[in-house]
Amino acid sequence: MDFVLIFDVPTEMESVKRQTHRLLVRVGAKQIQRSVWKSKELQELTDIALFIKKSGGDARILEERFVF
Repeated sequence: MDFVLIFDVPTEMESVKRQTHRLLVRVGAKQIQRSVWKSKELQELTDIALFIKKSGGDARILEERFVF
């Protein structure tokens, strides 16, 4: 099962964006769009989402499921 992380980091927080990108690459997540990534590793995505929120951004994790 895959999970999708959708996040928003304010533009003035460039260092948080770079660090988030590095973390996602490190855990093997695949980029779907600029701030939309998917991975099978829920715990790693949760840790990254918490980092984003603690840094002043917003993050959500969804369960990927195709319906059509």
